[in-house]
Amino acid sequence: MRKRVLFISIGSVMAAVGLAVRVNNVAVFPLLHGYDGFGHFTYIWYLAEHWRVPLSTAGWSFFHPPLYYAFMASIWKLASGTDPVLRLKAGTMVMAMLSLAHAWVSYVVVRRYFPGKWLIHLLAPGLMLFLPVHLYSVAFLGNEGLNAALCSLALLALLWVLEKENWQRAALLGLLLGLAMLTKFSALAVVGGSFATLGLRMVLRRRWSGGLRTLVIVGSVMMMVCGWYYARNVSLYGTPFKLSRDEFMVQYVERVQTKGKRNIWEYVLFDPMVIRRPTWPRGLPISGVLPENAVRGPLRESVWTGMYANAWFDGFGGWVLPPITESERSRRAGQILLALALVPTILVFVGLATAIRKLWKEGWDDTLVAMLLTFTAMLTIFIYGTRIAPLHAAIKATYLIPVSAIFSFWFALGLDRLGRSRPAGLRWAAVACLFLGITSVTVFTHGLVSFGPKSPYLAVKNGRPDWLNEYGVVYYAGGFNERAKEMFESASRHNWHLAYENLAAVTLELGRPLEALYYLRNAARLKERQAFGLPRDRLRFNLATKAEYLNSMAVIYHQLGWSNDALEAARQALARDGSIPEAHYNLGVLKLERALDLAEDAGRWKLSLVEQAGRHFFNATIIDPAFFESSAMLGVVQAMTGKCDNARATIERALEPHPGSFRKYPVVTGRGIPHAASIRRRRHIESLPENIDPRTYLDICKEEGVEGA
Repeated sequence: MRKRVLFISIGSVMAAVGLAVRVNNVAVFPLLHGYDGFGHFTYIWYLAEHWRVPLSTAGWSFFHPPLYYAFMASIWKLASGTDPVLRLKAGTMVMAMLSLAHAWVSYVVVRRYFPGKWLIHLLAPGLMLFLPVHLYSVAFLGNEGLNAALCSLALLALLWVLEKENWQRAALLGLLLGLAMLTKFSALAVVGGSFATLGLRMVLRRRWSGGLRTLVIVGSVMMMVCGWYYARNVSLYGTPFKLSRDEFMVQYVERVQTKGKRNIWEYVLFDPMVIRRPTWPRGLPISGVLPENAVRGPLRESVWTGMYANAWFDGFGGWVLPPITESERSRRAGQILLALALVPTILVFVGLATAIRKLWKEGWDDTLVAMLLTFTAMLTIFIYGTRIAPLHAAIKATYLIPVSAIFSFWFALGLDRLGRSRPAGLRWAAVACLFLGITSVTVFTHGLVSFGPKSPYLAVKNGRPDWLNEYGVVYYAGGFNERAKEMFESASRHNWHLAYENLAAVTLELGRPLEALYYLRNAARLKERQAFGLPRDRLRFNLATKAEYLNSMAVIYHQLGWSNDALEAARQALARDGSIPEAHYNLGVLKLERALDLAEDAGRWKLSLVEQAGRHFFNATIIDPAFFESSAMLGVVQAMTGKCDNARATIERALEPHPGSFRKYPVVTGRGIPHAASIRRRRHIESLPENIDPRTYLDICKEEGVEGA
């Protein structure tokens, strides 16, 4: 009885501390500063605006399945009118609470597999509660937390199905697998592990009828939940797993990031120097130009060293802690954590070896087979991903948290093996894990230990212009335009080009085109000197951005009545980037206006301008068929050239509702690229004079049709 009370007391304290750290971290950490934070936010904003799944290639993070983003967008809309950052933190807080599922699943599995071994019942869930990657990543904006929680719950549901096959448990497993697949592609590991385990057991035990029924129920429920999304991808792209990596917006960044060779040695070696110098890859940056004297090699760049450093510490440096080159306190914290982490890491390997040996000697074991097959599937997906994208920045420990509960189970097996062979060793391992947990909580409770003014949680207040600008976009999206303008102004004091661009957008909406033009010219002047990337990529990116700016200038010039400047700006925009449909549209509108300004005796020149405008509208429609404003203007050209029947049909089709159709470029939100964090970058002339308004020509053509009849 006393032991039970002690167990409950210790477990309650552990759970309370784990919960408190998570709540604190979400409250304190600037949530956009996690991996791809701005891209994740833009996806949430897009769904909140349109309530439809975007094209996978349209934005930085738009390739992800939509479940997480739909949940966050719902909170965003329901809390409309409140501080936008608090809305995002509210959703992130829910995700942080869900991360406790790893500890709960671990406890349920370990208690069932190791009855009566209370120390293991505490230590295994404790690993899930206090693993550094769990603590620091709960504050990140993104879908990995929800996906990992669903995967852990699905793994538990799989064990329930293996324990007793019935349709209710099979349906629950299918539901959880479907939700996980609707959250992130990496859930495929748990899906593969589940079907492989159920299928293999069916074959080995020759339970064909019951086994097939279970597989059909699991598969059917899963496909009902997530099948529509993957069918859509196959229809649009020919593959269920479409990424945005082939798009220039991603390649522009990835090509400047350092890469490993990803040969066999990078997957089998481990760099022990990471404990002395807790950063990875050793001596190399994860992005930028490598130093001429940089020392490289598979030991320094080994994949598992990177995973170890990022699971137990901020191995990249600068994401949640200052780089060790800037903070001695950070370096010492990393040394302590990575040294103590050897104990549970070795026990994980011991547990994995024990599982394989036990299966080899004793035969089938539901839990061991499910864990091994799912674990193997996850490692296969991870290794495949790191080979096709050999970036050092891709070695994130968060990629493996969908199988966190399996790591916890291997840890428990290792503890059990140690306890049976050396009981005193188990107690010493428990002491080491206690100190490791205390250190992890101390280091990764944001704000508990001061790491100086360079800490990420102070960076926004300290005025990094890129982050100020990104948060300005968040406030603009949330309807707090004045607050957004203040943040853009703060960033502009650092001469940040995107801040000037966004100030131009805000002031243009306030009806101050001259001021907007001033800001936009400043943005164009600063852009090239603030670009990064390989020389050819930088040139291409600068040309494209300059074209966007010139296109916006054409719209502003049009508002000001400066027709010659507007026409020249639109022409220059197209000369730099002919893929912008708005630039084609704007040039077409300006040429139509110029044609109507010509004298009556300039018939040939007038007709030439009208035909040129028609080609621009046609090009805009070909580039983006959902740009229906351009289709309508094509109908205007048809009417002006005497093709009223065609014009009427064209304009009517363009003006009618188009459910299910949407622009290739996310006009309202932008692409979610941090280095292009702008608002309303794509602009077209919206205020048309009556003499080229599509509705005017629709009425004219309808009247001609009635008279002709």
